Amino acid sequence: MTRPAFAPPEDPAARRVWSVDASTGLPKPRYDGRSIVNLAVSVQQSIGRASKGSDSPLALPLTEDLDPFHGRRARGTVVVVLVDALGWTGFRHWCEGAGEAGRVWGQNASPITTVFPSTTTAALVSLSTGVPPGRHGVVGYRQYLPRYGVVGDMLNMTPVGVGSRDSLIGPGWRPSDITGAPTLFRRGLNATVLSRDIFEGTGFTRLLYDGAEFVGYATAVHLVQQLVAILKRPRPPPAVFVYWPDLDTIQHLAGTDPRWFDMELDRLVHLIERTAAELPRNLVERITVAVTGDHGQVLADPALTVAVDEEPSLVQEMVRPLAGDRRAGFFAARPGRQAALRKALVRRLLPKTPVLDRQAILDAGLFGPPPFHPEIDERIGDVIALPRSPQCLTYRVPGAALPKRFLIGAHGGLEADELIVPLIQGSLAELGSVRSRLTPSKA
Repeated sequence: MTRPAFAPPEDPAARRVWSVDASTGLPKPRYDGRSIVNLAVSVQQSIGRASKGSDSPLALPLTEDLDPFHGRRARGTVVVVLVDALGWTGFRHWCEGAGEAGRVWGQNASPITTVFPSTTTAALVSLSTGVPPGRHGVVGYRQYLPRYGVVGDMLNMTPVGVGSRDSLIGPGWRPSDITGAPTLFRRGLNATVLSRDIFEGTGFTRLLYDGAEFVGYATAVHLVQQLVAILKRPRPPPAVFVYWPDLDTIQHLAGTDPRWFDMELDRLVHLIERTAAELPRNLVERITVAVTGDHGQVLADPALTVAVDEEPSLVQEMVRPLAGDRRAGFFAARPGRQAALRKALVRRLLPKTPVLDRQAILDAGLFGPPPFHPEIDERIGDVIALPRSPQCLTYRVPGAALPKRFLIGAHGGLEADELIVPLIQGSLAELGSVRSRLTPSKA
């Protein structure tokens, strides 16, 4: 097997978290204390709540140099802000031009990794359960669900190609029908989740936040109003998890152009500032804020995209629709055709594209260490392809509606811009007292 070569990140700080598996040459998430999985564990430990569910042990906490609590209890509420698609490369570029806000946020930031695949479904479930994807079992945006007999769209909880949302969710449905680990909230972490109100009650929200209080917001200003109300309660929750999706949306639509990334991050910093301004100073100083991302993004070129459903050499070797993500495809071969499928992929993809068998990926630790979810082999399939940017994979189920647009920002793979994200930590007083480019003049 020719070992694939992935370029290490150019930024010296990011290179410190860059780890490559010796046998495959593939970059690895840093589940050993420098990933969003470990952040979840450190937050739980800082609250001092006992972990329940010993059948699915938690991962390690953050390493000592990253842990803002250093093993101690948090002074007040811990606010975790998950910014969808907040990658390290874009963040560092923003810091250079964001004045005082960039200086303060940059000084309080360290690079960590997300999970594999570097996609929202796998990363958010890792953050809410404190275990890697291989253990909780949500291993892609699309994945095969043996008990359902379908490749499911995990964000919408429906078979791929089906337009209606939550068609896999019935009256007796439980999160444990999908995941192999209870959430931190079911393990004893008392928390409130603040997310877009359109997500309230959906199957994926129920899976993610099982056991937590859900509070919805409709607009950016409404987010601030709701967060302030939560933090001003006579007994505020020990932890608040905030989800902000807009940075991901603009990068999917407009690509990784720094102008739009910077504009969106400016807005987020301004929201943090306004939250701090609405609260008493003594409360603001006791609140710890941790801001991170679930992945970064890279560019995708429609001219290089492989529409798998339109490739007879691939479809004839596959037993079911493509799973995984555009940048990490999970292929299930017909009986006895695994080698043929792998060869067909190598011929069709760009030269030196990593195409590996499932066991090599598991052994490399990309999904985390064992124990694995009992359905892991079936959910991943037989062959995993990792297209190099700007190439990606698509699959449209026969009869499904054509996509409205091509998303030129993509993620899910193992390139540095997808895998490495920032962890920005500090008190709300510190992170919320900077003058952003959106702060109105006092003059």
